[in-house]
Amino acid sequence: MSIEQIKEILHLRVEQADESFLRILHAMTEAYAAEYLEEEISDEAAAAILPPPGPRLTMKELLSEIEEADAEIERGEFISSEDLEKEMEEW
Repeated sequence: MSIEQIKEILHLRVEQADESFLRILHAMTEAYAAEYLEEEISDEAAAAILPPPGPRLTMKELLSEIEEADAEIERGEFISSEDLEKEMEEW
């Protein structure tokens, strides 16, 4: 699969994504940018590019979301990078 095809598929998946997937994708891309790219996207720029869907979360709600995400990881409710790559090959 070519890079252009991958980009097209990813654009489609982002358009179809729910809030949970978008938050995970955002966290992954920011972590990648911080590790491998020279210039990070500021919070303001990120908000301008993709504002969060729906109402903003309060700090209490955000902490609750983080605690739930941690609990999901503890329960093994996640997909490994390798499995994600395999799944992407089937798209």
